[in-house]
Amino acid sequence: MKQAIKFGVIVATLAICTMNCAAKKAPPDPKFTSIQNISVLPILDARPGENAKVNLQRLQNSVVWTLKQKHYPVSASDTTGGSGQIDVDDLESANPAVIKKLGPASDRWVMIVLVNDVHSKINYASSITLGIGGSKGNALISGYLFDKQDGSLVWKGKGTGIAGQGGLASWGMTSKGMMNNGALDSAVRTLFSTMPNLPKPNK
Repeated sequence: MKQAIKFGVIVATLAICTMNCAAKKAPPDPKFTSIQNISVLPILDARPGENAKVNLQRLQNSVVWTLKQKHYPVSASDTTGGSGQIDVDDLESANPAVIKKLGPASDRWVMIVLVNDVHSKINYASSITLGIGGSKGNALISGYLFDKQDGSLVWKGKGTGIAGQGGLASWGMTSKGMMNNGALDSAVRTLFSTMPNLPKPNK
């Protein structure tokens, strides 16, 4: 009986130790903790053809705010730099010749976000049959964080977002812009969910 009790105590102790060890998070990657400031460049609209207008300034502000919530030092830039028209293939391959020209010359870490898709749809069927309506917005964005010092890619990701609004048909039909904004905000949250949080700065 005593041996059974001892064995039970040992098992419980090991289980607690295992839980405590699992609870301890690995320290943040130095490539993120060494960042002194992320310069968020103007948002690029990478959608082909004619598309509904998107408030790119609002989206840039949303990106800056989200990074601040993850405790990154961050600022908004008003220029994409001297690289001319930016090719998505150059971003994907992290072409150093292009990366080093992004943003202001004095900025080392630059973030570039692209709008890949934004659209909304009104539910006309519901408005006719039930007297109610609504609209649904969908968005897809991608983001890249580069270190211009060596022209390397630090992080990249994609984010999708959905926003829906039901209600009177007249309200649904006038809220497509709101649905696009809501979908983009949701996409920003999804995008940066894969980027590690930094520890809170000491006050």
